[in-house]
Amino acid sequence: MREATAGKRQVTAGPDSPEVARCPACGSEVRKRSRRTMDDTVTWYYQHKNGAGKDCPKRYRFGS
Repeated sequence: MREATAGKRQVTAGPDSPEVARCPACGSEVRKRSRRTMDDTVTWYYQHKNGAGKDCPKRYRFGS
């Protein structure tokens, strides 16, 4: 997911965003991750911690 909640504000994943935040849908912990695309740019996203947010609709929806 691209957006998460840090404290009381919503943050967008990026190089300067917090490493750990909360999922806006279920409140579980999410961690910042990055990946390199085929054109050598870096994209940032938040991913649920292992075992957290099993019933969260954002966990399995692509492009959110």
